[in-house]
Amino acid sequence: MAFACVSMESIIVPIAGKPAKFKWRRTMNDEPVRVVFRVEGSPGLVGVLRGVVHFQAIQAGLETDSCDQFARVCEDVCRESLTQFAGADGGIEITIETFADRMEFSVAHRGQTAPAIGLESFAPSEASGGAAGGINGLELLSRVDRVRYSAEDGVARTTLVKFLPPKV
Repeated sequence: MAFACVSMESIIVPIAGKPAKFKWRRTMNDEPVRVVFRVEGSPGLVGVLRGVVHFQAIQAGLETDSCDQFARVCEDVCRESLTQFAGADGGIEITIETFADRMEFSVAHRGQTAPAIGLESFAPSEASGGAAGGINGLELLSRVDRVRYSAEDGVARTTLVKFLPPKV
């Protein structure tokens, strides 16, 4: 058997021999991250916000179940806020802040001096028998570590806080 071999030196691309790069998923460093959204009555954006919260929670180091629960409760708070304050001046402002030890999800609106969302707005009424469709106060408290309210300079803000696990 006879065969001929052609020299390959001129057809091999010089970059073909470079080693492949593989990036391991890295958790977030200690620098705070802040993302701000302004929503003006469009419930279609709530799903996007849920995705953003879920992604940020994974990057911050929360377990998958905790990420899902925190993202779900943030979505429920956004939906409730949009139904309550659809006519508010400037809509609602959503702020997601991630620190080294915690994540904070804030809903703020102008015009009304009462807190944006309180536990009483999530608690099902006696008449509805718990069929309100949204999250109730006990579920809210079971999915987040702290709920804060503030009202200053005509802006009411509700903040959900979820503490991150300690870094090893």
